[in-house]
Amino acid sequence: MESKETSLETHVLESILSDTEYYKHIFKKTEKIACAVFYIMRSGKVTAHKDVVINDLETSARSLLDISLSSLQSTTQDIENGAINLKYALIALESKLRVTHAARLLNPELLGVFLHEIDSVQRFLRKYLEPRTVNPLSQTEVVQTAQHSRRVLRAKIESVGMKGGVVSSETMRSRRDRVLDVLKDKGDATIKDIIEVITDCSEKTIQRELITLIKDNVVQREGERRWSKYRLV
Repeated sequence: MESKETSLETHVLESILSDTEYYKHIFKKTEKIACAVFYIMRSGKVTAHKDVVINDLETSARSLLDISLSSLQSTTQDIENGAINLKYALIALESKLRVTHAARLLNPELLGVFLHEIDSVQRFLRKYLEPRTVNPLSQTEVVQTAQHSRRVLRAKIESVGMKGGVVSSETMRSRRDRVLDVLKDKGDATIKDIIEVITDCSEKTIQRELITLIKDNVVQREGERRWSKYRLV
C-alpha cells in the first residue's frame, strides 16, 4: 500500500506547483499586483480620499489573490479552469483600476505600470487557456506540414492536368526562362509585349523579373518608363 509520504509526493509532483513557469510568471506576478494595489491605495495621501471606488478596487485585488492561490491546488491536467477564472479576475481588476484612475485616485504612470503587469500575466496564461496548441517547432509537426504542402501542390498540378488534358510545359518552366524565350524571339520587347505572351503573370511580376535579369547582366534596357525596351545582352 502506498505510504502517506509517497502519496503526498505524488500529489505535489502532479500539481501545478511543479510547473515553475506558472508559479514564477503567473502566481508570483499576480501576488505582487494585488499587494501593490493595497500598498498604494492605503498610502497616506490616498487614504484621505478613500471611498467606494477604492473599496471596490481592493475587493477586486483580494478576489484576484484568492483565485490565484486557489489555482495552485490544481493539477497540471485540470489547470485550464483555474486559468480561466484567473483571466476574468485580472480583467475585473483592470476595469477597477481604470475606474480608480478616472476618479483621479490613481495617477496615469501607476495605471500604466499595472496594465503592463496584467498584460504580462495574461500572455503567460494563454499557454494554459489553449492546452491543445501544438508547439510549431515540433519536428513531427514540421514534417506533417511539409507533407501536407506537397499534397496540396500535387493536387493543384493534377487539377491543371485534368482541365487541360496534360500539365502544360509552360506551367512547369521557370518565369525567368519564359521571359528569356520571349526576348530571344522578339529581339527588342516592351513589358507589354512580354505579358501578351506570358499571360499568367502580372506586369509588376514581369518587371521584377526583368530587373533581376538586368542585375545579372543577362538583359539590358533602353529608354525610360513605359518606353523602355529590353533585349538580351
